[in-house]
Amino acid sequence: MRKIISAALLCCVALPVFAAADGAQKYNQTCADCHGRKADRQAFGKAPPLISLSRDQLISGLTDRRDGKIETSGAEHQAKTTLTDQDIQGLADYIQTLKH
Repeated sequence: MRKIISAALLCCVALPVFAAADGAQKYNQTCADCHGRKADRQAFGKAPPLISLSRDQLISGLTDRRDGKIETSGAEHQAKTTLTDQDIQGLADYIQTLKH
């Protein structure tokens, strides 16, 4: 029983780490050119630096853009419309690690 509980706790601790790792790869492939390697650049002269946003703001913003609630175009549109919920969670987790 202890092994099962230990394994479950390990999964709970490890999942955010894996999500952040996946988020790092996705971020570097699709976001870093416009938002900067450290998410500290104001993209397109209008978006705030991503590191200034909370995790909830990142998730909400990415989800709204993906779902068409906030209009996007060009490279921004291509990058965001293909994101899955898991991608969005991973990106938000990764961007939070850049604040430290």
